[in-house]
Amino acid sequence: MDVSDRSQVEMLVQIARLLATLDLDEVLWQTIDLTTKTVGAARGTFFLWDEQGEGLQRFISAQHYDPETQEVVSRRVLEHGLAGWVMLHQQSALIEDTLSDPRWVVLDVEREREQVRSALCVPFFVEGALRGVMTLEHPQPRYFTQAHLRLVEAAAHQAAASLRNAQLFDRVQGQQRQLQAVLDSVSESLLVLDTLLCVRLANPAALSLIGAELPDVLGFNLESLAERLANPFLAQLAQKLQTALATDALSRFEVGDGRTKRDFVVNVARINAKRAAESGYVVALSDVTSLKDLSRLKTHMLQMASHDLKNPIGVLRNYLDVIRSDAENGVLPDPLFLENMYKVLARMEALVVNFLDIQRVEAAQPLKRETVDPYALIDAALEDVQPALRARQQRLIYNPSPDLRPFKGDFERLREAINNLLDNASKYTPEGGSITVSASSEEERFTFSVKDDGYGIPADQQAAIFQPYFRAKLSATQHIEGSGVGLSLVKEVIERHGGQVWFTSKEGTGSTFGFWLPILN
Repeated sequence: MDVSDRSQVEMLVQIARLLATLDLDEVLWQTIDLTTKTVGAARGTFFLWDEQGEGLQRFISAQHYDPETQEVVSRRVLEHGLAGWVMLHQQSALIEDTLSDPRWVVLDVEREREQVRSALCVPFFVEGALRGVMTLEHPQPRYFTQAHLRLVEAAAHQAAASLRNAQLFDRVQGQQRQLQAVLDSVSESLLVLDTLLCVRLANPAALSLIGAELPDVLGFNLESLAERLANPFLAQLAQKLQTALATDALSRFEVGDGRTKRDFVVNVARINAKRAAESGYVVALSDVTSLKDLSRLKTHMLQMASHDLKNPIGVLRNYLDVIRSDAENGVLPDPLFLENMYKVLARMEALVVNFLDIQRVEAAQPLKRETVDPYALIDAALEDVQPALRARQQRLIYNPSPDLRPFKGDFERLREAINNLLDNASKYTPEGGSITVSASSEEERFTFSVKDDGYGIPADQQAAIFQPYFRAKLSATQHIEGSGVGLSLVKEVIERHGGQVWFTSKEGTGSTFGFWLPILN
């Protein structure tokens, strides 16, 4: 079929107009559509390489393949087919009859023999580098002519500039998507500001901290934004940032949010660009509230340990002085003295163990993510608490569900948490009392609980029960030793596993403490 001069000109004009189109897929589809219609081809395909020529960036085909089939088809055609031949030789090719030309790869024998008998394929060059190949097909043998080939080559030359712009834009968009993905995944709050401290970019963590959506903060100065949102934390950040800028002390400073009682370390880095409009600052806010709490916890624990250890050490020295004096006079030590010394040592050991537990929490060692057998976990913890139960003549009732499911977690940390719950239940239950342990797996959760019929917790003290060092004040429990650290450690371990602790209690009738953990397959 001959192509009129008018049709050729119209096609080239339409392709030239694609220069204003930045969507890469649109440029490729329009190029295929315009050329196939102009030369009367049945369909077309386009293979596009990335800007480095190292990998396939797009495979455009009229046939809609699923991703797996598309990968197989593209690889076979590029390795053995006409498009691969054109890519290798970097020159156009025309096949008069696919049945007699070995460069044509038959993908589906019956369908291809019926639908494709002639084909032409032309390379696309961008700034002298091969960037892609386009193939046009027709069911009639010897349909395409040299005139068709020259016309499609002209179209390829005309489309080169549009292809280059669209690829550049596609690369920029890809980089923006990657940057956005990185920003979204960062737990720190990140702000990108210009030289006037106006917001250019903010990640989700920063927007949550500010309390606004991205369109509501872009382009606004931090001070005006703080005033508009009535956000004193943002106003304080803006003030400290301006002070740091004035003194050229940008590296690091701290700021606190009085509303939420959170503390942040702010790190600021300059963006030095050739164009002043592109200069600015990257502001990263790291929440250090928990670190400061742990530091205070450690300090308090040291003070408490030094204070509490001083008394038993003095008691031990007194007993030893008496025993040494008796020994010098040939008198055997009083057995009651030895028993009391053993009790004092046990108290000191408990203080040291609690202190080491705090140290482990502060170190924030990563949790193991191993498969935990819930039956083995509970059995191990129950074995640990047996001596205390026997000593207090307490009865243990264990009612596990028969279908407990394994889950991912740190066996030893969870064992410590359960030990704390069992130890508390035993300590705060009078001699001869009973303790009931239950466990179940429901709705993708593992649930564990310890119920006692002990002293219970007064209602007005229950809100603080998981706070470090807190101990409920009851006349009936004044004789029970402890640091008030155990339950806070249980809460820390369970929440680091993605779970939650809970309890119910009534003074005089007992308490139930428990937790749930997600079952991660």
